[in-house]
Amino acid sequence: MNENIMKVLSNRADFYPHKLEQQFPHILDKIIQIWDSQEFDSHLNKLMLDHREQRRQGFPPEVASELLRLSILHGEQHVKAEPKPWIDTSDVKID
Repeated sequence: MNENIMKVLSNRADFYPHKLEQQFPHILDKIIQIWDSQEFDSHLNKLMLDHREQRRQGFPPEVASELLRLSILHGEQHVKAEPKPWIDTSDVKID
């Protein structure tokens, strides 16, 4: 397993994309490169959804599964914080 990929995956070996690494190393390289950028979600969508006029063959099921798992892990790692109100009223007492 690649040490740099494991760092990005927070050392979660269960998410390691072995098939993607073997069959499409250039795609995995790009995913790792943009992991912490806003480009990640749109790039993954472009990979998984066919927007071309010509039909794509698609990924083998095991590679598609690994891409989905990477998307899930990315979502867990990059949870957007809920907006907070401009004032905290939890300790305000009204007489």
